[in-house]
Amino acid sequence: MLEKLRLRKPLDQKVAVGDMITYQTTSFIIINILDVGLASWGKESIFAVYTCLVQQLNSPNLSENYTTTQTELAYELNEQRNISRVGDIIYDENTGIWVQVNAILAIRYEDEKIYVKYEFDPIPEWSPKEISKLQDKRRLQLMKLVKHEQKR
Repeated sequence: MLEKLRLRKPLDQKVAVGDMITYQTTSFIIINILDVGLASWGKESIFAVYTCLVQQLNSPNLSENYTTTQTELAYELNEQRNISRVGDIIYDENTGIWVQVNAILAIRYEDEKIYVKYEFDPIPEWSPKEISKLQDKRRLQLMKLVKHEQKR
């Protein structure tokens, strides 16, 4: 299961795809960084704010049952800023999964509305094998093995 989370980190702290985080006692893995910005807290504290697409560990893969889809959405004329662009990652409320806009296939204006026909791909979730491999790699980075000297 995928979710969008906003992370606030000091500027000297690295954030990368594959990082594991804990949010409200649940473990997630960052699978995409969607946006980054700077914010300040007081006069001296500047930090980075990351908007990330994260996958909850040990959750069902909701996207595996979906394939490339086309749909037409209607917008009011004053909603032009809400029209998704190619490459945007958005939450599809009908299916409950995250999708990426592959293409805008058609646009038409009718009855004071804008109709946009999109092509979407579901965002693939990482397999348990990929996550396990990443967890093993992370454990090796955190653990230091010390060679035991044998006495003679």
